[in-house]
Amino acid sequence: MHRTQLVHINIKDLFPADWNYKTDGTPEQIEKLCNSIKEDSSAGVVAVREYNGGFEVIDGNHRLTALKKLKWKEIPCENFGGISKAKAITIARRRNHKWFDDDVIAYAEIFKNDVLDEYTIEQLETFMPDTKEEMENLEKILDFDWTQFEGDGEFEQEDVRTIKVVVNINVYESWLRWKKRCEDILNYESDSKCFEFAVVEALNIPEESLLT
Repeated sequence: MHRTQLVHINIKDLFPADWNYKTDGTPEQIEKLCNSIKEDSSAGVVAVREYNGGFEVIDGNHRLTALKKLKWKEIPCENFGGISKAKAITIARRRNHKWFDDDVIAYAEIFKNDVLDEYTIEQLETFMPDTKEEMENLEKILDFDWTQFEGDGEFEQEDVRTIKVVVNINVYESWLRWKKRCEDILNYESDSKCFEFAVVEALNIPEESLLT
């Protein structure tokens, strides 16, 4: 049985998998990946299998593209030996799959208090996978009053009710964009005014539009 080996392989002996199911990176994405590699002076470990007299990249095809652009001579690799294509695909899938969800609030806290203590968002934008807008939203997320979700829906006043809404990060980021538009265009400064306007506008959408 072949034991997986950690080796350095000449980049000329590596070739991408023609079955790679990941989408091709845009020039901008590859450039950001190059910047990420340069930032760390590391590309991690690429996974390969022995195939057709060379080494087929199982996991790390985009990094291979970036490293060629950066003119690296050798790449640290995890060699799985002469495994089958089916085995290679399962390895690639498990390595690329996101097994666990982020705790967004926990990450926002360390991002704001630790990462932004050393980097600016403009610097991070050049080598992090997140967009500038996503990082700005992450920075603001701690300013949101999450304690409002602890309410039980009782009346605070005779004509005022507490609405409990729990949303995922994508919806929350959309909310931040909507709130900013309301602030910039309508000079709304409170969450309740922005929410009220969104509800009123939604109620004006024709029913037939909602069904299409």
